[in-house]
Amino acid sequence: MDTPETVKNAVLLWATAIVAGIVETVLAVSEIARESGIDAGVWMNIGVRSVVYVGAFVLVGFFARGRRWARVGLAVLLSVVGLAAMVVPSAMQLADGESLIAAVGGNGDAAVAFFVVRLLHITAVLLATGLMFSSGANAYFRKPQPVTA
Repeated sequence: MDTPETVKNAVLLWATAIVAGIVETVLAVSEIARESGIDAGVWMNIGVRSVVYVGAFVLVGFFARGRRWARVGLAVLLSVVGLAAMVVPSAMQLADGESLIAAVGGNGDAAVAFFVVRLLHITAVLLATGLMFSSGANAYFRKPQPVTA
């Protein structure tokens, strides 16, 4: 069975979400570097995020090749855990009375840019997740898995 358009579009949206996450990291690190310089903690954060982004790209690659386990991995790791990590802190700040841009983008010089990229990131995750479990994608992932020797 050929890869359906819904799966191809989900792959593009996952790639968009990952790139948006990379851009968010660059914006945040640039802000930190301007304000206080980059210390060991920031380097550690960059290292962890790099591993996460590479792992996400690998999962997306396996998802694109029709691996069921990769679809489950994307759903759990990015659609649930990753999305919660982005949304919950912002929601808590909103509940505490912060403005929308401050809650999502922060208070620095790059707040508006970060806000826009974060909204793109969240939107891409939500759309990719929806496409990943659409009827066309479900049929594609129901197909018999190739047996490897």
